[in-house]
Amino acid sequence: MSSNKKAPIHLEIGILLDENTVLTEHGECSYDRILSDTKIYASKKIIDEIWQKKKIGEVLKYDGEISKWRKRTPDGWKHTTWKNHKSEVSVSSSRSFPEEPNVALEAYSDWRDWIESYGGSIAGTYSSASWSLFKTTIRDGVWETPFNGVPGIGHPLGGRLLPCKKERAAFEGDIIQWDLYAAYSRRLGSLQFGGVGSRWIEVNKWINFDRMVERGICVYIEAEITLNESRTLGPLPIRRKEYHPRPISNLSFPISGTIHGIWTYEECRTAIESGAIIKFKRGYYHHATGRKYHHDDWYRIIQEGRENLNGYARTLAKQTGNSLWGRYAMRIRPSKTVWREGNKRVWVKHPVRTLKRNQCMELADQLCGKIRSDLYRFAISANDCLIQGNTDGAWIEYERGWLPPNDDWRIKHRTNRIEILDDATYRYWADGEKDPTYVVPGISSEWTEKVFDRRWNEYAAA
Repeated sequence: MSSNKKAPIHLEIGILLDENTVLTEHGECSYDRILSDTKIYASKKIIDEIWQKKKIGEVLKYDGEISKWRKRTPDGWKHTTWKNHKSEVSVSSSRSFPEEPNVALEAYSDWRDWIESYGGSIAGTYSSASWSLFKTTIRDGVWETPFNGVPGIGHPLGGRLLPCKKERAAFEGDIIQWDLYAAYSRRLGSLQFGGVGSRWIEVNKWINFDRMVERGICVYIEAEITLNESRTLGPLPIRRKEYHPRPISNLSFPISGTIHGIWTYEECRTAIESGAIIKFKRGYYHHATGRKYHHDDWYRIIQEGRENLNGYARTLAKQTGNSLWGRYAMRIRPSKTVWREGNKRVWVKHPVRTLKRNQCMELADQLCGKIRSDLYRFAISANDCLIQGNTDGAWIEYERGWLPPNDDWRIKHRTNRIEILDDATYRYWADGEKDPTYVVPGISSEWTEKVFDRRWNEYAAA
């Protein structure tokens, strides 16, 4: 880090125990006497107890999810947008948040020390901590995303959800969950992207795009594609015309007919490999400037954290790496402050929010497209062994001699039983674990077991 950069502000760590007490690095402290140089964290389980059951305090919600809590509104701040204050508590929805406060305190302290050792700051969200790390690695101190965009890329499409082998069913045997290691951060570190004067260049003929993507150049292809009707999985998504923070339906991946659109080159290539016929219209490739691989030093820092930190601190390092993608994908963020007057909730809707200096939809969409392509190739290779998959991982039944299509995949979990409700809802018993792990999207971790058991028993009774 160059000498002209300011040292990061050191923050003490606090873990919220209840609405009145915080465990700090110096011992327990009254919430009302917390110092301004303390960053407080809490699990969503604790906040649900305080906010939902005891009906104490106020919360900040993004897209319907609680991100911050505080016991009361600072004087004069009612009817305004949420402002940063020493009393606010950052809420973690992670299922692996430690049950023991001392363990959580140690993990957050180790994570903070790692961030600060490289000149970063934990003052904001996980994504802002990741952004602060990235800024420390920019050698000339300047970062710009392209001044021009790619037509039709107004927002990233996100991950893919594969249809499960059979709904409302149990699978037994040797079952393995594979996932792409450091899917978002690793790809971000290997891309040529950004820099002062960087831009997208349009081409009207097919050139050596394979060599470009091997060098980390981002490429989009606009084309008309006739799909191979013998496939049971479609290789390409239909792009949503408008952005929605919480879409009510999954992406559509047609398996027949002719479709027109714009996709990452990797997705088009996997479509061709699966037998689709492509009619090229135009291409766009990104010309990076300066050092070109602007994220490679940032990725090395993320890897150092993932390899050297332990326990929940390692999970925080992983989350720090994944969240920079969200920084580039960030756009309209509906937010609301919610407090109570008596027993009535009072909502203040904040103005829509965007970070234009950070966002770059094309970069966020490129990362999603590359990962969707990898998941599709994995699913086709696994064939009848595939049980369930989404985003950057999948469960398959073990088959002797089978390996994933490339070395980017690793074994994450093994089980001898998994029970599936639908494409995204299931539970499994990990090796050596007595109790199952539940995956129930959109449900608080406090209720996942009850919700799953109720739905599973309803289907069993029917």
